[in-house]
Amino acid sequence: MPQLHSQDTSPRFGGLFRSTLLAGVALTVLPVTAFAQDNQTDASENVLPPVEVTASVQSGPSLPGGVEIDQDDLDRANPQTIKDVFANEPSVQVGGPTAIAQKVYVQGIENTKLNVQVDGGRQVDSTYHHIGTAIIDPGMLKSVGVEAGIAPADAGPNALGGSMSYETKDARDILDENDPFGGWAKIQYNSNTQGFTEWLTLAGQHEGFEALAYIQNSNQGNYEDGDGNEVTGTADGSENGMGKFAFTGNDGGRFEAFASHLEDEGVRPVRPNFGSLTSGAAPQWISYKDTSVGVSYVDEQPSDMLAPDLSLNYSKTHLDVPALNGNTHLEAEIETLNGKAANTFDIGTGDITTGVDFYHDEATGGGDTARPGGLAGRFTETSTNIGLFTQARLSLTDRWRVSFGGRGDQQWFEGIDGSDFSEFGLSGNANTEYDLTDDLMVYAGMGTSFGGLPIGESAIYNYSGMWDYTGFKPSRSHNYKGGARYDIGQLSFDGSLFYNKINGSHSLEYATRNTTSELDTRGYNLSTTWNYGPGFARVAYSHTDVEQNGNVPSSNNASYQGVLIGDMVNFELGHRFEELGVQVGANSELALSNDDPEKNGNEKLDTYFVANMYGEWTPEALSRSVTLRVDVLNIFDRDYVARTTPGYDSSAIEPYHEPGRTFLVSAKVSF
Repeated sequence: MPQLHSQDTSPRFGGLFRSTLLAGVALTVLPVTAFAQDNQTDASENVLPPVEVTASVQSGPSLPGGVEIDQDDLDRANPQTIKDVFANEPSVQVGGPTAIAQKVYVQGIENTKLNVQVDGGRQVDSTYHHIGTAIIDPGMLKSVGVEAGIAPADAGPNALGGSMSYETKDARDILDENDPFGGWAKIQYNSNTQGFTEWLTLAGQHEGFEALAYIQNSNQGNYEDGDGNEVTGTADGSENGMGKFAFTGNDGGRFEAFASHLEDEGVRPVRPNFGSLTSGAAPQWISYKDTSVGVSYVDEQPSDMLAPDLSLNYSKTHLDVPALNGNTHLEAEIETLNGKAANTFDIGTGDITTGVDFYHDEATGGGDTARPGGLAGRFTETSTNIGLFTQARLSLTDRWRVSFGGRGDQQWFEGIDGSDFSEFGLSGNANTEYDLTDDLMVYAGMGTSFGGLPIGESAIYNYSGMWDYTGFKPSRSHNYKGGARYDIGQLSFDGSLFYNKINGSHSLEYATRNTTSELDTRGYNLSTTWNYGPGFARVAYSHTDVEQNGNVPSSNNASYQGVLIGDMVNFELGHRFEELGVQVGANSELALSNDDPEKNGNEKLDTYFVANMYGEWTPEALSRSVTLRVDVLNIFDRDYVARTTPGYDSSAIEPYHEPGRTFLVSAKVSF
């Protein structure tokens, strides 16, 4: 019989979590037909105002305390990698200056502990702990949503530290309503790498049919850091492409299919997330490829009781390390199939989304040779999960809004030695918002998530030892947040506290599969924004403390867990001269000094400040179809190591230093 593995919490929080879990489970099993009947028979007696809930898992966070990045944010950022996407969000940090090395940390927790999706496709990033876990081309992104800590039940399974959703553009995002064909082409020169990047997007539509094609090619050399040193292994030769097809009927039903392919191949450091090893190990060729396909159906003109959301996605990631340390060939491949069938019911006071989702992960890998105690060859782990979920988003009064839900997940796992596991877990969440005045809103939330049994690091199956599944059991998280938002005309303020704890947080790179940590992150986020019509200014500050087994985490030994962050401040401003077609802006990052590494016998982290600016011109004389842009990155040519880049606390590692002053000069033609 399946058994629920749970972790003990302190008496202070145990009762709260039991209440949350019971509320989520109760909601999951409530018959939706009862809601429908009540809605139909009592609608005339309903004194609460109807609420239209438009937020979804795929379009950004539906709750305060998260992060939402829209198309305007992305256009201002002109992102080259995922690091640029989050450049103005201090609560979300990205380690590593190159795409192949980048890992995302949300409130100090690595994104492998979050449910991460791209256009609904599940992301599984456990090929090799020296490879990035967020290798995504941002060129066609339309929006990014992050539910920090507490994820809604319909976000998907294994959301220990929250959820992230990336959404890419459709043809209708490129074309005006009556345009049958169009697109854009862009070329950009990088003064630091002395290389070019090219993009081309084509889109067409006719009588409900849509098609889109996108390609990107980069040919960059190694960059130089702020001291003028060439950083070996940073040359970018990536190639990416995406295609989409969609049909929207007169009744609002929309069918969509997509396919994407990403390649990153080149000479990299022997450990791609470390700038170099002090042992002098030579760089090597590494190949990373990711292919995804998917189909979906939604009703864009739903009725109160029928608003279906159906999807099926497949992705395959392949990593090839031909000669690790010159004496072995590591290869890893992860395939995942995931899908969802859900429906949203409008009950007058809000929406209730209920449905089922699943995934099947299969990871195969290993080395041609093995270290002592290991075994050469190819080995496979598999994981299958089926989840039932319900999430309510309701407005109880004009001032009081709530969101709560739950999910149950049944998982089957098979290890590389044939070990079989069957695990069942429940997750629940509860959130509330209340308008104390017309200007001041307070909010709070809590949740617990079942983490399941994660696929291990496939590149090193049995490489350094025979894998042992003794004591292998699921992890569980407990998450809390609370805050307030104050809006007074053009000024807005937001402040929140958070606490996240993952019991039995799995490390995926060890032969002993029950190798886990107790991971705690806590802190607070503050931000203020001034909007004044043609421009804005924003300041955001985040303080994050991270502990792994009660200690300060080591930067080079915290894969799949969390990293030290401390105090981060981001500044952003922008102004548009509409009559001239000119837009200018600037942003910066300030990392305050941190002496936490001294607790591990290492030097403290120094303060650094880096600033960037841009100017963009879309001349009216060219019918606003041409955009010329110049970005100046690291204006003061600072030599620094970004806060979440690993290796600063190890004598065996020289960490990546970020690129020095860089000019990006680009021209974009829309047609």
